[in-house]
Amino acid sequence: MKTRERKQSKHHSRPRRPLFSASASFKRRLFVSFLLIAVPVIAGVCAVSFYILRKSTRETILQSQVTEMEKLNAQLDSMFQDTEVMSREILYNASVQDYMTEANTSESYPDDSGIAYYINGLTANREYIDSVVLITETRTIFSTENAYSDRSAFQNIEQKWWYETLTGDNFSYSWFPYAKLTAAQYRSQQNKEIPQQINTLMLARPITSTDDYSTLLGYLMIYLDEEYVEQIWQDISWGSSTNIFIYDENYDLIAYNSRLNNYEEVLENPEQISDSRITEYEDIRYIVTTTEMSVGNWRMIMVTPLSEVNQSYAVTMQVFFSAMVIIFAALCLMLNFSANNVARPIIALSRKMDTFHGTDIPTDPKAEELYRNRSDEVGQIYRSYEQLADRMDRLIQEIYVKNLEKKDAELALLQTQINPHFLYNTLDSINWIALANDQDEISEMITALSDTFRLSLMKNNSSFVEMDQEIRYIQSYLTLQKFRYAERLTYTFAMPDPLPKLFIPRFILQPVVENALKHGIDQLEGGGDISIGISIDTQVHITVINDGNKIDLKKMEEILIFHPEDSDILNFKKEGYGVQNIHRRIKIICGDDYGLRYEKTHSQTICHILLPLKETL
Repeated sequence: MKTRERKQSKHHSRPRRPLFSASASFKRRLFVSFLLIAVPVIAGVCAVSFYILRKSTRETILQSQVTEMEKLNAQLDSMFQDTEVMSREILYNASVQDYMTEANTSESYPDDSGIAYYINGLTANREYIDSVVLITETRTIFSTENAYSDRSAFQNIEQKWWYETLTGDNFSYSWFPYAKLTAAQYRSQQNKEIPQQINTLMLARPITSTDDYSTLLGYLMIYLDEEYVEQIWQDISWGSSTNIFIYDENYDLIAYNSRLNNYEEVLENPEQISDSRITEYEDIRYIVTTTEMSVGNWRMIMVTPLSEVNQSYAVTMQVFFSAMVIIFAALCLMLNFSANNVARPIIALSRKMDTFHGTDIPTDPKAEELYRNRSDEVGQIYRSYEQLADRMDRLIQEIYVKNLEKKDAELALLQTQINPHFLYNTLDSINWIALANDQDEISEMITALSDTFRLSLMKNNSSFVEMDQEIRYIQSYLTLQKFRYAERLTYTFAMPDPLPKLFIPRFILQPVVENALKHGIDQLEGGGDISIGISIDTQVHITVINDGNKIDLKKMEEILIFHPEDSDILNFKKEGYGVQNIHRRIKIICGDDYGLRYEKTHSQTICHILLPLKETL
C-alpha cells in the first residue's frame, strides 16, 4: 500500500487545478461555460480588427508625412525655379547686356544706376533673395550688398570652392551649397566649417552676349537668404523635432533644418532609401520619407520620431480598446443574464437558505410560496429550513438583547469617567482651594489649563474653528508655558482689535508655537521672545516669530514638500511631524495655494501661515 502511494505521489506531484472549484455556484458554472465559448470568437474578431486598424493608421501617418513633405518640396521647388527664371531675365535683359559689354571694354566702372533699378525691382518682392552679384573675369562690377564683403569682393570670390567650376567650360548654370566656403575649407578632411555653412545656397551662371551667344561677358551669382530658408524649416508643423535633410547627387548633405535634435545618424545609408517607411534606431522608431527635387539630382529626406506624430494612432487605439472593453462588458452582461435565467430556480432556493447565515438577501414571495407547497424533496427541504430559521431567530434575538444591555452599561460607565463637566468641576474646585490659600500662580495655571481643555473639547464636527477661539487657546497654552519658562519666555500678540469673525483650520497654531519653543527658545541660554502676528486683506496672514535662528531652512523646505493629490498622504518625514501635519491639513482643506513657509534672519526664525478668508462655516 505504501509503495502504491509513493508511485501515485511521483506521477501526480503537481495535480491539475479544476476549472471550477467545489464552491463555485451553479450560476457561475453556467456563466463561465458560456464565456469559454464566446471569448475565443470575440478575441479572434478583435485581433483581426486590431491588425487592420493598426495597419490603416500607420499607412495614414506615413501618407501624412509624404503629404507634408510634398508641400515643403513644392515650396522649395517654387523658390528654386523662380530664382532660375529671375537669373535668365537678368541674363537676357538689354540693359544688363550693355552694362556687361561696356564693363569688359572699359577699365572704368560704367554707370550702374539703370541695372541697379532693374535688379532691385526684380528682388523687391522676392524675400528669399539675399544678394545679386555680377563679375567679369577680372573684377566685380555690381553687387546689391556692400562693397568689399565676402560675397562681392573679387579676391574673395576667386578663393571660393565653386569658382573653378563656374569658370570652366560647358557650364550653363548650377546651384552651389556652402557658398561661403573657400576651396581649402571645402576640401578639408575635417570640414569643421561645413556645419556653420548649412543653408548657404547660391545659383551661379555665366553671362554670354545675346549677339552671338558665345562671347563671355561675365558671371551672375544669386545668393539665397539664409534666414528665409531657416524660416521655411521653422514653419514645418509636422512633428516638434522633425529633421529635413537635402542631399546632392553624391549624397553629401548640403542643407537641413538645424534643430535641437539631429537624426542624421538614423540615415546610415541615405542612398538606399527610396520610399516612406518606419525604421527603428536605438529602440526609437522614426518615420523616414524621401523624394526627388527639381534641382539637379538633389534628394530630400524627412525624419520624424513616430512618437511625435502618432497622436491619432494613440487616440484610435484608445478608442478601439475602449470599444473592446465595452463590447466585452456587454457580452458579460448578456451571458450573465442568460446564466441567471437558466439557474434562477436553484439560485432562489440557495438565496433563501443563505439567510440562515444572517445574509440579508431579498427573496421572491411567490417563489417562497411555490417551494413551500411543493410535495417533492425541494419542498421538504424548504419547510425544514423554515423551522430551523425560526428557532435560530429566537436564539439570536435573545443573545442580541443581552449583549446590547451589556454594551449600554459599559458605555454609560465610560461616559461618566470622561465627562468633560466632571473634569471642569474638578479643576474649578482646585482653583477655589488655591485662591483660598492665596496661591495665585496655581490658580492662574489651573484657569489656563481649564480654558485649554474647554476650548479643545468644544463640540464641533467642522474642520474649521473661529479665529478668536484659536487665539484664546494659544493664549492659554502660552500662559501655561510661561510658568515653565518663567523669565526665559516673553510673548506678544499683534492682531486687529476687534478681531473679525473669521474661521481658520482647527489647532494649527499650537504645534507651530510648540515648535518655536522647542527649537527656538529652548536653544537660547537667556530665553527669548515669541511674537504672533495676524494681518487680514484678501487672505489671512499669520506669522509666528521666535528669537532662535538655528533652523535648517533646506530641511524645512524638504519637509514641507507636499501636494494634496499625492497618494502617500500619510507618509511623514521622521522630523517635524507636527509641522508636516499642519501644513498638509491646510493644503487638503484649503487648497494648494495655502500652507506654511519658513524663513530666518540673523537672529530670528519666522513661520508664515497663509490661509483663505473664510467668513462662514
